[in-house]
Amino acid sequence: MSLRATIFASPMGHDVNRISQVLAGWLRASGLFEPTVAGTPPEAAMSIGAFMKQPALVADTSLFIFVCPDDAWCDPADRRALEAAVAGGTPVLFWHGLHPTYRDWPEAEKMIGLLWRQTASHGDFNTCRVSIQEKHHPITAGVPDFDTEDELFCTLENVRDVPVTVLATAYSDAGRKSRWGHPGTGAHEPVLTAGRYGKARTVNFILGHIWTHYTGHGLMENTTIALQPPQIRTLFLRSCEWAVRGDVIDTRDM
Repeated sequence: MSLRATIFASPMGHDVNRISQVLAGWLRASGLFEPTVAGTPPEAAMSIGAFMKQPALVADTSLFIFVCPDDAWCDPADRRALEAAVAGGTPVLFWHGLHPTYRDWPEAEKMIGLLWRQTASHGDFNTCRVSIQEKHHPITAGVPDFDTEDELFCTLENVRDVPVTVLATAYSDAGRKSRWGHPGTGAHEPVLTAGRYGKARTVNFILGHIWTHYTGHGLMENTTIALQPPQIRTLFLRSCEWAVRGDVIDTRDM
């Protein structure tokens, strides 16, 4: 029997239409999850607010996946319903791009863990090396280090001081400057973390940038290249399974 995964997707600058389509396809192909999309993409069954106001749909969800900004969560009742569900044990995964948001929603920030603040930055969409830090965690066990094309967030902050485990990092090259003249940090920046909120497991999947249009800088951020490495799919599916089960039974191919 498939587990219900609900993807919350609405505009936030990133191409949430393509992101939700790719994630839903991965989930469906895994055979473990049956995805539902709520929000603005063409395949969305309903709005996020309409979904959250149906307790039966919320209760039937085994995993929440966020691909949306805070302005999709303006209704305090929707926020309280989500908080109650996650505190009660329904896990949640946050996809790339959420870190500059939710500043007026402390409970969501506690679920996310590492957040974008004034000290944060990112260079150009470019090649970065992802290194697995937790070799024995169910999500990352056996996954080799790999290169990917992505937008690397740097110096994210644990503003709410919640416990997080950094599962993987990517190196920010201090010798490489962005087109705005910003150098890398010379540090290994977290790109995948695991945590808890109430009874639920939480995952912050910081990679996965897809822009809506070509910027004219010779970059490929308006394509799905950031989702092409097989390790990205593996880590995402394992993150989803771990969040729900606390373990990974199907290690997936890489």
